[in-house]
Amino acid sequence: MAKQYDASLNDLIGASPDDWAAYFARLAGIPPGPAEAFDTDLATTVQADRVFRIGGTVPAVLHLELEANGRLGIPRELLRYNTLIDHHYDLPVETVLILMRPKARANDQTGAYVRHGASGPITEFRYHIERVWERPADHWLTAGIGLAPLALLTDEASADLDDAVARFHKRVYDPSVAPAIRQNVVGSSYILCGLRYDDVQITKVFERFSMTLEESTTYQAILAKGAIKGKAEGQLQSLRATLRRQGAKKFGAPTAEVSAALDAITDVPRLERMTDRVLDATDWADLLSEK
Repeated sequence: MAKQYDASLNDLIGASPDDWAAYFARLAGIPPGPAEAFDTDLATTVQADRVFRIGGTVPAVLHLELEANGRLGIPRELLRYNTLIDHHYDLPVETVLILMRPKARANDQTGAYVRHGASGPITEFRYHIERVWERPADHWLTAGIGLAPLALLTDEASADLDDAVARFHKRVYDPSVAPAIRQNVVGSSYILCGLRYDDVQITKVFERFSMTLEESTTYQAILAKGAIKGKAEGQLQSLRATLRRQGAKKFGAPTAEVSAALDAITDVPRLERMTDRVLDATDWADLLSEK
């Protein structure tokens, strides 16, 4: 399934952009400085995931691409994004590929991509790779509140989810965390946990820690909205957002008619099949023909 969790990740990064920019700028070797989010629309059919200007001693652009599913060809796409970002902003660009789970790995993700011409290699492009699950849970819990949900996607958390959620709960309910940020982080963490765990397991452990540690108004608000139970509408919205984003990269921005057609689809399996077909479809009409 192609990037089903885009909406939650975008909300999470949007709520705490400085945490994400600071952490991955360090990883990419960019000198620290204030971060400014840039427009991610690079061309008619190209849209990067996240782009930041880092205003340090050597100003540079940080480009983040997040992947939940493995597929060949991503490094070539990264080179295209990197080149267009350089053209747009005329600053050094560092690209980081963030792999959200082991399933996101592919054989060509080596950190380097060589573009060949008729006479041999003509471009060597190097990028950075972050494999979220390989880090200890505490690495993400202490990296910034906006990155805390990634702790639950680690191999360490997978081995003992109860312990990981307990530590996560302690981190997000620290008095220093603003309630609005806390609500966003808790809601996003539940959705993102679907990358590695089934709904029954996630709901059980989240409910248990919410009841035993304290009555969380944030948790109850999310519960009432259906983000933790009965996530059908949230899943539909997420899938539609993924289709709009991925479709725009290949076919161009959806027209009003295409958007209306997407909003009219309430069949989750059909939307999932459509996300799987984005790379193979020829245009929006072809994609919408999926039944």
